[in-house]
Amino acid sequence: MTMSQYVYINGKHYDSLKASVSVYDAGFLYGDGLFETLRGCKGSLFYLDLHLERLFGSMRALRYNPGFNREDVKKAVSGLIKVNNLEDSKIYIKIIVTRNRYENRFSFSDAVRPNLIIIAMLLVPYPEDFYKHGVAVYSSSIKRHALGNEIHRHKLLNYFDNIYAKNEAYANQSQEALFLTRDRIVLEGASSNIFTVKGDMLFTTPENMDILPGITRKAVIDLCKKHGIACSQRRLHYYNLLEADEVFLTSSVMGIMPVSKIDTHILERIKIPGIMTSFISGLYEEDTLNQHA
Repeated sequence: MTMSQYVYINGKHYDSLKASVSVYDAGFLYGDGLFETLRGCKGSLFYLDLHLERLFGSMRALRYNPGFNREDVKKAVSGLIKVNNLEDSKIYIKIIVTRNRYENRFSFSDAVRPNLIIIAMLLVPYPEDFYKHGVAVYSSSIKRHALGNEIHRHKLLNYFDNIYAKNEAYANQSQEALFLTRDRIVLEGASSNIFTVKGDMLFTTPENMDILPGITRKAVIDLCKKHGIACSQRRLHYYNLLEADEVFLTSSVMGIMPVSKIDTHILERIKIPGIMTSFISGLYEEDTLNQHA
């Protein structure tokens, strides 16, 4: 991605090449931090309120004590977009919160205020060919439990499992990694949620399992409700992916991404993108366009 000219750190703008945090910052030392990634166009940010709802919910759950509120973050993002002259561009925003430091031996303290860091830069979109012909998904060697680890519900800076899984996928000529349980229950992608289509119904892994409740995932579910499309949140097995009529991924940066291959299995029986995937993608694009109309 193109590096931004300035970044925001705790109320000030810094040259992105000179910006820094303390080497004792808990986010730097231990990955103790949260982040949100989102897209925007011409100054409007897609689903910003939902991203902030998730971010502040995670801060409450994980005992961060921010000295800022949602409106402060919105103003900071808007100001950074202007400083970087991105008002008329398609943009990529990353909002980062780090614990700052521990009071004593990893002890959380309400007296310690988190750091707020924001990056705003030009969006580098996924190749158009991915949307026309689909992407390949590769099952990661990292296996998760289906239930019991609430930490996966939060978008943590400690992202190494996801990065390692991504690189496993890249090494196997794939664009996304898939997290499964040892029983081959489908959880999520390394940086996406996953949907299947069977007939005229959509299916996706339920939120009560160990997945990140993705913002684009929620947008798709809400759009299905609005337009009368059946969408069921239920436990999916690996074979459900292979038997599906269509499979697609969702994330804030990729939007709706069709899948054409899962490990060694090529989804040859359907046109890529499928009819339902194309329809959902159209609804999603219309919904995002309405946010800056």
